[in-house]
Amino acid sequence: MIYSETQLVSIRQQFNTIDKDGDGFVTEAEFTEALKDDSRDPVEYDLQKFFSSADQNKDGKITFSEFTEACSKLGLHTSASESGIPFEKDASQTNKIFNKFDANKDGFITGDELQQALKNQGDSMSKEEIDDMIKSADKDGDNRVNRDEFSRMI
Repeated sequence: MIYSETQLVSIRQQFNTIDKDGDGFVTEAEFTEALKDDSRDPVEYDLQKFFSSADQNKDGKITFSEFTEACSKLGLHTSASESGIPFEKDASQTNKIFNKFDANKDGFITGDELQQALKNQGDSMSKEEIDDMIKSADKDGDNRVNRDEFSRMI
């Protein structure tokens, strides 16, 4: 699923709202509290299952990249056509978004470029969060994200 910049910012805002202590992680307690704050009954949700699925490294905390992937798996923040089938961006739309992040136009997004692009959008992330995002998208292990990896990430 491809997220637009607006959707990514929205996901980040929701993550930051849930992350009450601002440490860059969402704990089960923070998630439960967010459900209560949103007038939802946490008993209706299988929190253990959610965390087991979302917490990929099993450290008891959900990073922003893990949260984004969980949103994708759950079908959250997707645009739907009238038929209800999620809308996917074409290659030109993906390239346009990629180019906004690829500041030096070398065909790769580094952690520094991602951090600067998000900062320009009014969002700040820790180095650890940026590293987690790059790591989750970087499939070839070169510590940067190419166009293909980017299109799969968003």
